[in-house]
Amino acid sequence: MKRYVTFSLFLVLFSIFAFSVSFETKVTNDYQDYIQTFNTYLSQIEKTGSIESVPSNQVENAVSTIITEFEPAAYYRWIRMRSFQIPSGAVGNFTNVDMWYIAQNIYQRYKTNDETENVALAAFLVYAVDDLYGKSVSQTDFPYFSTFNQAVFDLGSKVQSAGADLTRSYFQKAIGVQSTVQGNYNYSPLNLKNIFISALNKIYNGAVPADVLDIVNGYNLKIQPFVQTQQVSQYTSDLALRSLTQKTLDDAFVDFKNKLSQSADNSVKSIKTLITSGQSTSVVVTKALDSYVSAVAVQELLSANTVRNSVSKNFNDSIVKLEGTLASKSATPLSPIEWRWLVYAGVLIFFFLYRKKWVGYAMLSILAFESLVLIFGIDPMLSRLDSTLYGFLIVTTAFLGFLSFLRITKVKNLFQIFSMVGVAILFLLVLFVPLYSNLPSTKMSQNQTFLKSAYMGIYENELYGQNGILTYDLQNISSDISALRSDPYNFANQTVSFYLSTLKKSGALKGIVEYPNSIMVNVDRNSPYFGFSNLNNLKDSIGVVRDRAQSAINDMINRIDAVNRNENAFSQTLDGIYTFAAPQLRNDIESGIKAQISSSNLTEVSTSLMDTFKVAGSLNERAPNIQFFQTSDGSKLFILISLLFLSVTFFRKNWIYRFLISLMTILGAMMIFYQKVIEIFVEYGFPTYSHTLVKGEIPNIAMLVITIGISIFVAFEALYTRFKSISAKEGKKA
Repeated sequence: MKRYVTFSLFLVLFSIFAFSVSFETKVTNDYQDYIQTFNTYLSQIEKTGSIESVPSNQVENAVSTIITEFEPAAYYRWIRMRSFQIPSGAVGNFTNVDMWYIAQNIYQRYKTNDETENVALAAFLVYAVDDLYGKSVSQTDFPYFSTFNQAVFDLGSKVQSAGADLTRSYFQKAIGVQSTVQGNYNYSPLNLKNIFISALNKIYNGAVPADVLDIVNGYNLKIQPFVQTQQVSQYTSDLALRSLTQKTLDDAFVDFKNKLSQSADNSVKSIKTLITSGQSTSVVVTKALDSYVSAVAVQELLSANTVRNSVSKNFNDSIVKLEGTLASKSATPLSPIEWRWLVYAGVLIFFFLYRKKWVGYAMLSILAFESLVLIFGIDPMLSRLDSTLYGFLIVTTAFLGFLSFLRITKVKNLFQIFSMVGVAILFLLVLFVPLYSNLPSTKMSQNQTFLKSAYMGIYENELYGQNGILTYDLQNISSDISALRSDPYNFANQTVSFYLSTLKKSGALKGIVEYPNSIMVNVDRNSPYFGFSNLNNLKDSIGVVRDRAQSAINDMINRIDAVNRNENAFSQTLDGIYTFAAPQLRNDIESGIKAQISSSNLTEVSTSLMDTFKVAGSLNERAPNIQFFQTSDGSKLFILISLLFLSVTFFRKNWIYRFLISLMTILGAMMIFYQKVIEIFVEYGFPTYSHTLVKGEIPNIAMLVITIGISIFVAFEALYTRFKSISAKEGKKA
């Protein structure tokens, strides 16, 4: 017996524990699994270039699939940003394709039939996008993401329905139908026959005919149990139970009882009316009871649905708490290397307050240390904090360097002048000269992953879809053609009619004779309308025709100019797109545009538009150039060159800093020679595009040689200036 009690207690505890794995626990656990897997896979990709682990569950499969989509997503944006630019005044006409848009697209393709799993997936996509934007997830990010709202809405609809079904099951239990109920809600039984008899007493004022009462008492009030149409998961049931309060159920019972009483009243009223008219009492009462039974099912449904608003409110409150939990679970502290900026600030503040003479040396030490961190410790493109501060540093460097450069005439050391000029030129060159030019293996035709991905469709839609850039240009041309047609039409329809009407009103118009190829207006030349006394009116009438004709001509000239201008815009946009378009995409674009032309008034200019395709089609496909600041190592070198520029201008009196930074710049340039994989910065918020260099793909050797050469010269100049200074001091002592 003791063992039995112990075992029973174990089962109870186990059941409680199993039930405690609630919706929130499920979503939070899945969300954390998503994040952990996501970070693990990203770490593997950074080290080896691929995901080494074999996905073994639904979460790992989903994360693996989503990460593999980062490459075509990044490539899409890389090509898109360099193919065309949306006109500044027309931004609102185009879909904003950012990572939130792409995440929504991913969700629609990978969501499951389980609403709970979909909430976890949508929450993870919030984390993934925030990670790409370099920010931590906050609670407000979840409702900002429309896909998360959609996942919550889908689940909420199921929870509301489950809450209504739960309420209805208690209704059925209350009226005596065999029904399985969940939860431990209190309810009062409802006797349907007593409710009907109460209605009889009410309508008949207590004097119910005995035959009517006998029929009612002998009637079998049999209610069919309702069949729950939707299957819900354990987590949905859990949410419904927690969202349906006792008070809400009590209110629904009051509503249900009132509706039953109303149905009974209506049935009894019909009984009294029909019996009075002479119909059979048995038939009338039986039909009324049948109607009452049918109404019970309807009233069950209507009253059960009254709980939906309350269930929805409580469910939404649970989601708000869940959002806070998810945000706290995904919080990532600053890495130790990112704390260095606070250390730098603290050091500078300390020396500024207590050791002002050492502020310059402290700043030089910080810059030297940061150069080492830059080369060996961080990727400036992957940290939002670092990229922001480095951007500020480059702008500040350029400003201080420029101000110091203006004082070059006061520099007496010729080597320093050469250093300042050389580094200034180098600083400008790295801004505009690419690090890699037209890498063959980055051409679109070589990227089958992109061509077969969903992002090819997204890109095509941006080109010639309903809101595409080429469609936009064609719509402008079509609008101008329509206006060009309406201008002469209005002149012919309104102005010519106006003048003929004027002739007719004056009596000068005899008639109009139509010939097969011409029309003759027969006018009475002796009409007073043409007389000397009417010359002013005649002049005014002809003046109206002249002014309207000139206005029509001016409008037509402007419209023709607009057509030509928009055709040129279409041609330039097409050239930009075709520059980086694979043959497959070119064929798709031409087919799509031909369909648009053939179904509109653009057929009038189809020849010139198709000539545009011939010109664009003659362009050789190429890959976008890659600037220094678009790659990890290139951006590091660009920052080092900025610091080198600062060292030869603002800090030109400190030879140690010039010497160290020049050596760091040489090292940064040399590292680019050994690159095998380049990470290309595409756009803020998008993943970087990773490309493995193949044989023959090399960086801009000339720029790197120039960089190394100028850096060597600066290092030589720093040492030369130092030795010259030492020699001068020793000469003074002698």
